Amino acid sequence: MVAFLRLFRSDNESVATGILFGLLAALIWGAWPVVTRFGVQQTLNAYDLTALRFSIAGLLLLPIFVKNGVQGIGWAKAIVLAAGAGLFYMLAAASGFRFAPAGHGGVLIPSTMLTTTMIGSWIFLGDRPDRIRLMGYGILLIGIGLIGREGLSGVAGDDAWMGELLFMCAGMLWATYTVVLRTCDTGPLRATAVVSVISMVVYLPLYAVFADSNLPQASVDEILVQGGFQGIAAGLLALLFYSRAVRIMGAARGALFAALVPGVTVLLAYLALNETPNIWELSGLVIVSMGMFFALGLNKLITAGQDTKPQ
Repeated sequence: MVAFLRLFRSDNESVATGILFGLLAALIWGAWPVVTRFGVQQTLNAYDLTALRFSIAGLLLLPIFVKNGVQGIGWAKAIVLAAGAGLFYMLAAASGFRFAPAGHGGVLIPSTMLTTTMIGSWIFLGDRPDRIRLMGYGILLIGIGLIGREGLSGVAGDDAWMGELLFMCAGMLWATYTVVLRTCDTGPLRATAVVSVISMVVYLPLYAVFADSNLPQASVDEILVQGGFQGIAAGLLALLFYSRAVRIMGAARGALFAALVPGVTVLLAYLALNETPNIWELSGLVIVSMGMFFALGLNKLITAGQDTKPQ
């Protein structure tokens, strides 16, 4: 545990550490659709799961927020961060599933996030990708498209375009969080506290007054399982891991780990829900891995390592 906590030290800026945290975030994000689908098939609805996410993460991080406030961020950026990775993102993503199939969201959210983050980092942060990284982005998008081929080619209702638009909005919101976070002089834990506490303060009163809650009818076990995952894993740890990866690797490279989410979801759905992946999904997993290699610039690290070997 002590060794793990040392990874959060501000002087630990190695690429390997950034990749580790990015992979941990992608693992939790990939599990989110599986766990959430399991939850809504029982008693709790989307509003209940959102309330569990913000209330648990917000209460756990409230002491950090009270101590530090928005120091190093400012209220304007704090509101943008909370909207991008908190309340507005959750509402856009969850509402999209009311109109369009889940497969559409699994493709459109990460692909929109990746492209928007790359463009935003280029314009606002001066992080101009070279040809190899651009090629990696292209390979990534192809792989994501193959993974989501079944969902995108499925028959959808007349209102599917509304869900697809909401998914794209969710992707752009998270990209906004990623780019703005890079401009803040704060650590991942403080940034996560800002997102969680502001989202809790805004959402819970609205939830209490307007939401049609099924929480009183849910069993204690169901609340504990969903509360632990939504509030601690997805609401706190995933955002903390991702923010650390962005701090180390930059906005554009940090956002690349979203490309792993559809593949992780496919694999976990097979293990937990017995949903066997098809050839397109398996091919997409391989192609996404290839794209990550080039888009992260790992080819340069290998080349540099070879150049520094003693002759």
